[in-house]
Amino acid sequence: MEGYGLSRAERLRGDKTIGKLFREGRHGFVFPFRYYYAFVPTAAGEPAVSMLISVPKKLFRRAVKRNLLKRRTREAFRLEKYGASSCTGDGMRLHIAFVYATKEEVGSARMRGSVRRIFGEIAAARERSAAHAAEGGIR
Repeated sequence: MEGYGLSRAERLRGDKTIGKLFREGRHGFVFPFRYYYAFVPTAAGEPAVSMLISVPKKLFRRAVKRNLLKRRTREAFRLEKYGASSCTGDGMRLHIAFVYATKEEVGSARMRGSVRRIFGEIAAARERSAAHAAEGGIR
């Protein structure tokens, strides 16, 4: 089962990169995540998607619970990241941040479905923006 790992290059890091994602990126909500995403130019050899996971201490005081939810989110991303291939292309790379936004603990299966739905929404938004640009851009 090669290729289903989660490499260091697929993890979003760096204060400037993360700050730019939260400032300039688009966002949405799919239970239990608030997600932020941006498309950036890619260099040769970089993965198509880089991600960041955040579970606020305000929602889950115990580190054990926060780590469990981050682990589940990483696993859901790892299994669904190939669905993000419809989001990327044209020399662009997707940066995405998953911010856990509810006090409710969610199981792995529902989390995986949420990640799949997020990638679907991002792909649909990209298609809409491409169609809008083809029609003549901003009016």
